[in-house]
Amino acid sequence: MAEHIITLVLSDRKVDITTSTPFVVALRDILYEGDWETLKEDMKKKENIIKEINTCERLEKIVHLDETVYEPLIFQEFQEWLQEEHITPKDFKKVSLKGLYDLALEYADRNLYDVAHEIIKFMLDIDNNYAPAYELKGSLLVEQGKIEEGIKYLDKAVEIDPWLVQAYASLGEAYYNLKDYEKAVHYWEKELDYAPDDKLTYFMLAETYREMGRKDLAIETLKRLLERDPNNIPAMYQMAELYREIGEEEKAQEMEKKIMECKPQYLTELEPWALVMLKHGKYEEVVQELEKVVESSPLNTIARLLLVIPYVKLGKIEKAKEILEDLSQTNVWYYYGKKEIFDEFLTEEEKAICGIS
Repeated sequence: MAEHIITLVLSDRKVDITTSTPFVVALRDILYEGDWETLKEDMKKKENIIKEINTCERLEKIVHLDETVYEPLIFQEFQEWLQEEHITPKDFKKVSLKGLYDLALEYADRNLYDVAHEIIKFMLDIDNNYAPAYELKGSLLVEQGKIEEGIKYLDKAVEIDPWLVQAYASLGEAYYNLKDYEKAVHYWEKELDYAPDDKLTYFMLAETYREMGRKDLAIETLKRLLERDPNNIPAMYQMAELYREIGEEEKAQEMEKKIMECKPQYLTELEPWALVMLKHGKYEEVVQELEKVVESSPLNTIARLLLVIPYVKLGKIEKAKEILEDLSQTNVWYYYGKKEIFDEFLTEEEKAICGIS
């Protein structure tokens, strides 16, 4: 039961704060989207809870009650409190489960999968037809490597809600991991039917078609992406690679020309843009762009590593050495993982001058 913590003396009344007060605010926020009225409707037979709600409403006349009142929320403690107050899933009639969904995601992001699954179970105890709960359960199982079990939950999610885009995305991932590329393609194409602007899915599809030996379909998929996002540098870069692999050198060069006419807007575009520019000897342009990135984000490893090449080509050897020395000590695995870039663009003599073995 709730224990008294403190009594606040206001100008015209006293307000008792108990151990239940933070949990009531959490209950309002997580299951009722911050609305006291719907919470009161569901809790009208729970005298203790109604009393706490009245306390909170009085408090909110002088102070805003938000997540700072109860965070960090430990779900097990929240469940124990519900049990102590004899609040069960059947008491929740007017709830929104989105808050619990987000809470489960937070736990999963911290690799606390057991707690995330407990929250999902709680959601399904409240509403056994809540499709996003099945989707999240399936997606987490796939992420944990329990792919076939995950597929069952994802199938249930789309059975309940055929418009649930994330479930199709996770089904595509599940079948890709099982190397069932035909089914992976089916679900990712289904996802794009509902969410045609999901750029990552185009890349996953292109990679899957490549695995299937259908480079022509991989190219067509990336063309579809470029119809929606004409300046997508990674898409153009992959298309150039694919054209070159099928012997279409002229089309590959056309893609590279388009890349050179663009400026990277996102960090994911930086590497493919720089590689094409370096290939065509645009060293000054690369330095100008990458130095801006490093100035704004000094810890951007890829930008610093790529700067080594134009620095060497432009005779700025000391600057190149300074970057290499730092990267070899602070990001040694990244440094060696990207070493092939130096092999591609620098001669043996240039590498020797910089101390690249």
